[in-house]
Amino acid sequence: MNPTLRKARALLATNIGHMMVYRAEIAIWMLSGAVPLIMMAVWIGKARASGGAVGSFTPQDFAAYFLAAWFSQQMTVAWVAWELDDQIRLGKLSPKLLRPLDVLWWELSAHLSERVVRLPFMLAVLGLGVLIVPGTRITPDVWHAFTYLVCILLAFTIRFLIAYCIGLLTFWFDQATAVDEFYYVVAAFLSGGFAPLELYPDQVRALIEWTPFPYLIYYPVRVLTGAADAGETLRIFAAQLGWLLLFVLLRERLWRRGLVRYAAVGA
Repeated sequence: MNPTLRKARALLATNIGHMMVYRAEIAIWMLSGAVPLIMMAVWIGKARASGGAVGSFTPQDFAAYFLAAWFSQQMTVAWVAWELDDQIRLGKLSPKLLRPLDVLWWELSAHLSERVVRLPFMLAVLGLGVLIVPGTRITPDVWHAFTYLVCILLAFTIRFLIAYCIGLLTFWFDQATAVDEFYYVVAAFLSGGFAPLELYPDQVRALIEWTPFPYLIYYPVRVLTGAADAGETLRIFAAQLGWLLLFVLLRERLWRRGLVRYAAVGA
């Protein structure tokens, strides 16, 4: 087996075993991300009170959108900013720098392993949500589901790199996690977790389009539910790859400059 694949397999196996120990805690963590499910009930109630629809969204459309949004939010969870904050401030990063592998891959492996453990709980909630609102269809066919898988993996990588860059700010600031908390609040409003972006004012939506936020939840949801045609899907992929490249370069720059500063204080 290729040495790189052996390392990846060992990392994933180790982290999956570690995450399995905390599977009950992971299920509890999922409850903290229930905002899309709450908003689903709110918007379905509003649609029924408005005669059966809000704009072009029926109760079934809202159910499909918010269930997919919740699933996408769970797939893009990233806590690496908190890990880096702890490691850099307390000097725990030092022994990891001696390993023959970039710290990024250790953290990425932990996140992917956690998704494996989280997935059965996510699918159970998704199935229950479909049963609660009869007539709800999350995706029209297997092709849209496959395309969504690619889209949500790109979204997760973008979110992971954003959190990683925030965590690297600990090289310069004592509380970089406060930035991550601020990010979470902003992302909740701008990523489509509270409402489909079609329901936002045109001026606000035009500004949101210039940020990475809609490419983390809103656009992957459009791909999964079949709302995005082939042309829009290609545009979404292109935008995601652009943001991905940007944050790859930013992470590399922060990492190199931060390590110089980290070594300078004798950590």
